[in-house]
Amino acid sequence: MSLGTRIRDARQRRGLSQEKVAELVGVSRQAVAKWESGQSAPSTENLLRLAEVLGTTADLLMAPAEPKPALTEAQLSDFLRKEQLRTAAERRAQRRKNLFFALGTAGGYLVVYLLGRIFCQSGGPVSVTGWLFEVDPRRLSYLYGWLLTQKLFWIAMAVSVLPALWGKHRFSLTTLAGFSLGLVLGEALGQNPAGAPYGHGHYGWAVWGGIFLWSVAMGVVLERLSHRRPVPEPKKFRVWLGCFAAGVLAVILLVRFGIPPVTGN
Repeated sequence: MSLGTRIRDARQRRGLSQEKVAELVGVSRQAVAKWESGQSAPSTENLLRLAEVLGTTADLLMAPAEPKPALTEAQLSDFLRKEQLRTAAERRAQRRKNLFFALGTAGGYLVVYLLGRIFCQSGGPVSVTGWLFEVDPRRLSYLYGWLLTQKLFWIAMAVSVLPALWGKHRFSLTTLAGFSLGLVLGEALGQNPAGAPYGHGHYGWAVWGGIFLWSVAMGVVLERLSHRRPVPEPKKFRVWLGCFAAGVLAVILLVRFGIPPVTGN
């Protein structure tokens, strides 16, 4: 089996397109196509990068020396044409996948919105329209109502959904999780009844804001961890998860211990 065949088989096993491999290695797609067709061979540096991207080693990619008849210009042209068609199909599939993740993330925010209507809304009977779109802070819990009246609910939703359209799926899921976790913990742990008479009876906004901003940063980190691998290494993911949890805990502690003492007559 030739080096080009080994590269192609390893790429297909990883579910990567020539374009994606080229991006990760730092070469053109045509260079990858020529490697696979046997028209050229990667340099030592590129071979090492290629092995890392394909989840193998340079030794396993290297084939025993064997004569390889050169492809004719017509054969090479046909090979490149087929790869272009395959790349176009992969791009369409990727766009559909991106749209699916964007809609899924938006759906996640819709679920949070409806759960908020169920658990964070009070008062007398209202119409269905009123139940769905009521933004009177007196009828909504503090943090949920604050997010809606300040339009931060929809801004955060855009921050999560739009990157999914460009393939940043892990970022979108991380920020959705951060938004939801921040809302729940902010409502539960942000109360400061002693400060209510002085206008600072709830710090849920600080809990939510800190956790959401932390999730944005951790979403960027997770995207970088997954840059060369479709799925991050389990050990690195566990470290990432621990850092995420530690950051959430730090936000809660900073807010709770940072609440100024109440002074009054």
